[in-house]
Amino acid sequence: MLCCLGPVAFDVKNDLQSIDFDTQSNFARHEVMGAGPVYEDTGDGESTITLSGTLLPFFFTGALQGISLLEAARRQKVPLTMIRGDFTPMGWVLIDSISHSHSDLDARDGVGHVVEYTINLLRVATPASGAISILRLFQ
Repeated sequence: MLCCLGPVAFDVKNDLQSIDFDTQSNFARHEVMGAGPVYEDTGDGESTITLSGTLLPFFFTGALQGISLLEAARRQKVPLTMIRGDFTPMGWVLIDSISHSHSDLDARDGVGHVVEYTINLLRVATPASGAISILRLFQ
């Protein structure tokens, strides 16, 4: 397994080709007369994660089902856990956006032989116990 995002495991090298992390810190700027500005730490800023890869639906049965499950999580704004392939928890995330591009379309059903995708995630705090359940995705 390369990575697990909620109920979806990326376990084939082509499935997940890159993971990009972007983290920020927030500072309040205070002007000081006769000196440079002073910056006050106000906590962590927004953290984003971008997953990119390629699916080959005609070689791996069910390759598009993962995208469908993640689309359902995005629509329902369900927080998901992210776990790296070495089983290191990466925290909770929300799916901000999913884009996918189908190429080399099959004449029978219009599904691409090659599907390139990008999933943009926002890192969030651990949901409260009464928060929306991931089990809603399977209804």
